[in-house]
Amino acid sequence: MSPSTEIKVGTFVIASAALALGGVIALGSGKFFHETQILETSTRESVDGLQIGSPVKYRGVPIGEIDAISFADRLYPGSDDDGSSEFDYGSPVVIRMKVRLDVFGPGRSEQFTKDIERGVAKGLRARMRSAGLTGGLFVELDMVDAHEYPEVKPPFLPDFPYVPSAPSRFDEVLAMLERISGSLGRVDFEGIGAGMKETVDSLNRVLNGRVETMLANADGFIAELGKSNAMLQKLLSDPRLESALDNTAAMSADLRATLPATVREYGEFGAELNTLVKAEEHDLRRLLAALRQTAENLENLTDRARQDPPRLLFSAPPRKLAPGEIEP
Repeated sequence: MSPSTEIKVGTFVIASAALALGGVIALGSGKFFHETQILETSTRESVDGLQIGSPVKYRGVPIGEIDAISFADRLYPGSDDDGSSEFDYGSPVVIRMKVRLDVFGPGRSEQFTKDIERGVAKGLRARMRSAGLTGGLFVELDMVDAHEYPEVKPPFLPDFPYVPSAPSRFDEVLAMLERISGSLGRVDFEGIGAGMKETVDSLNRVLNGRVETMLANADGFIAELGKSNAMLQKLLSDPRLESALDNTAAMSADLRATLPATVREYGEFGAELNTLVKAEEHDLRRLLAALRQTAENLENLTDRARQDPPRLLFSAPPRKLAPGEIEP
């Protein structure tokens, strides 16, 4: 066997082994036996990082892969033809996804795509997400708020079940940052700075005038405080104050010495008085009753004297005389 023949045979054997190994791997993975369905979505965002074969997930569960990425003008030529010869720079990017239906379980595999319109009405949207800081993009199908992300009809008639897209989280953050940056750009920082400088200058002028007055008042207050301190020192150094304090201390000592005896004597006197009152309680009650009766009699006598004084003095009023009669 010639060397050229050996090379050809070896190449054939290697190629056959590679094909056989690839077939075994493909058959083992079951890729060719899964029932799939093509879904479409479109976006006007950049799809940089998304490529054919990138994963497609439904609520985080892998259900397929990207099958095609192209512009709508290429896949649907003439769908948005308004007679203009100008190039459509805003043509959306169409993304076709090959979805495995067996992941949804037996009996429900076909319902996912058949009821796609009902899912879209409830908020089913497709959005691109990053696989990590260094990873690429993938498409995730998930339920969102249909009012916050309303359904947008594509400018073409899709050939496959269509899922509207929603902005990616990263794009939303960028849009928010752009709005904040735009708002900050409209703020008149120069005017605010000038206003603040004018306010600070006015405040300095007011404070300078008041500070001078406060310093003058403070000097007067310090002088008065010095006088008061001198008078206090003079008062504290007066010998009479020390003598008065000594007398006060002596009086306090005398009170501490005599007060207990005085209190004790008053206590004894109170006890004797209480005993006397208890012993003569009956007589005192009779005396009080007699005094009360006497007071009532005097009050009645006073009333009679006020009303009829002659009767009080003569017992009975004199007889009235007839005209011309002389009292015998």
